[in-house]
Amino acid sequence: MTAQQGAVQQREQHNGTRENARPSFSIEIPVRFAETDAMGVVHHSAYIVWFEAARVAWMEAIGLPYAEFAASGHHFSVTGLRGEYRAPARFGDVVRVTASLSQLRSRQVTFEYTVTHAKTGQLLMTGATDHICVDLEGKMTRIPDVFVERIRSGIEKLAAGYP
Repeated sequence: MTAQQGAVQQREQHNGTRENARPSFSIEIPVRFAETDAMGVVHHSAYIVWFEAARVAWMEAIGLPYAEFAASGHHFSVTGLRGEYRAPARFGDVVRVTASLSQLRSRQVTFEYTVTHAKTGQLLMTGATDHICVDLEGKMTRIPDVFVERIRSGIEKLAAGYP
């Protein structure tokens, strides 16, 4: 086990009880045949979609549905994407995608992800996405204070075990 895998595993086990832990939220996704490639493994593009699904579910879990954030005239535009594949997922597998907010700044957020095999717990991928807050015209803007407070409050509730 690498140091990064150990840190992810420890963070999930404590789920926000350590000082630097980030509360996470997980969803389970069955691998569809359409998500596999000619080699029978999940195509790399599927992981990006799964990251987004987990990120949107995380926002819902903290009490700030993305639809509400968007309705206020704001979006989190993706500015960076990183991923490291560890093992393949295949058609018929069920994967668990876990998202956590690792950075909250005045205009930027970063989410981290792990993808594991839901049945065995095997780590399949780790990744992160960077986002900038934009208005409806696509111009960079500050995350409104009301949403920053709701994110912080939601994180505290998620860490305490009740979204």
